[in-house]
Amino acid sequence: MSGVKKLYEQMLPDGGFILDKKQSNIEEGQYCYTLLPDKGEGYFWNYFYENMFVIEKQDFVFYEDFFLESPEPDFIAVQYFFSVSGEEFHPYRQLSPNSLRVYVGGNDKIFQAVYHKNIPIRSVSISIMPDFYNSYLREKLGGEYVDPRNACKGMMLGVDFPQLVTLLKQIRSYSGNGISAKLFYEGKVLETLALILEQAKQNQKQSKKILITKKDEENLKAVSDYIDHHFGFSISVEQLCKIAYMGNTTLKTKFKEYFGCNITDYIIQRRVDQAQHLLMGTELSIAEIAQAVGYDRPESFAKQFQRITGLLPREYRKMIKQ
Repeated sequence: MSGVKKLYEQMLPDGGFILDKKQSNIEEGQYCYTLLPDKGEGYFWNYFYENMFVIEKQDFVFYEDFFLESPEPDFIAVQYFFSVSGEEFHPYRQLSPNSLRVYVGGNDKIFQAVYHKNIPIRSVSISIMPDFYNSYLREKLGGEYVDPRNACKGMMLGVDFPQLVTLLKQIRSYSGNGISAKLFYEGKVLETLALILEQAKQNQKQSKKILITKKDEENLKAVSDYIDHHFGFSISVEQLCKIAYMGNTTLKTKFKEYFGCNITDYIIQRRVDQAQHLLMGTELSIAEIAQAVGYDRPESFAKQFQRITGLLPREYRKMIKQ
């Protein structure tokens, strides 16, 4: 774990965190870093188990937008955000509350993200290292071994996975020490991999039923490009069917299979993404922003914005501008 620990020991101080020895139990691999008062407030807690895995619990807020750039070690990670506002890059993803992320690192990748000021970052994550999923797991499973990285790659663009969210919430609320912590966390890591492999098996069965050709991919990307440029207007499924050269049912089925969400949710997410930028960077009223992103009624806009971000538009703007 020396390489990963060194990365954290460099990355966290660069972000304004300092090791809080009173809140840490270094002998048992538990480290708690607190944010310097001029940078923000809160903590970043992690539990290292040998070269096997890292458990992280975050609860902090930056007073200014923070840009993170860091090498990605070879790892598998799952992270659940209770609260967050920001963007990740390469590929670009909007960070939203109540969302699950799956990452596959390695290959000399550089992770880049920006986290917005005054919005709490509350999350829990598991990072699993090659010594666990290549060596320990391979030895445990023998001929039945399946590389979990391949299973994770199919989930990287966002997932609806309530069982995994429940597991991460259990980790968030756990506060044991010593051998009980080791057994608890190791069990949760194994349970995480079991859930991911089972989900991948189910997805594979479903994918066999829903064939998406190269031409389908081109047409579906044309649909998403159209939505990305016209989400502020009324978009009918009939329009999208013409762009995709597909019937109504086929488009809805293949769109969900390819993008991981239905067309309506895709449009709503694009509207909320743009609304966040307008709330941060303009003095437009809530009603004007609602109109700009495609809502005739501010109440409808506020309802959808709160569903995605966990905050009403006025609450979001107030926190950003504090």
